[in-house]
Amino acid sequence: MGVENTSKLGFRLYADGTKTVQRRDRPFTVIGHLHSPEEYLVAEDPVDGSVWVFSGDLSTAWPLNTSRSALEECLAAFERYLEDGPENPGPTVFTADEMRERLERHARGETVVRTPPKPALSHRTRMKRLRHDVKEADRSALTRESWWSGALEEAKNDLI
Repeated sequence: MGVENTSKLGFRLYADGTKTVQRRDRPFTVIGHLHSPEEYLVAEDPVDGSVWVFSGDLSTAWPLNTSRSALEECLAAFERYLEDGPENPGPTVFTADEMRERLERHARGETVVRTPPKPALSHRTRMKRLRHDVKEADRSALTRESWWSGALEEAKNDLI
């Protein structure tokens, strides 16, 4: 199973779905995983084409999307949400000598001009577009039962 697509949310979709799993006497085709195959499987119902997230032991299932193409559109919507947000430069660590040199330059009035990062869209704008895009891709993804409800809640609270 070659990896076809990866997402910033931790999804790995496979180019081929050759493995099947049984859940409640129904076979599902495994089309990927979330985080790791031991943690969550992403599987497609061959009867109606719907996509589900199963816990690694198959004890729990959440509806994901009505089709694989809707899943890919929702993943693309989240990618846009993340890409248009503020940059996360991470921490900057300096040695004592580097910091001393920077302070000396500052004392002499020397400053380093940095290129400003691209302006991020506001969180409100990004959320509005995300909800619109997810709704356009698959209205069922907005239901409370859907796996997406948790991801949308985290996005709403600016946690992802």
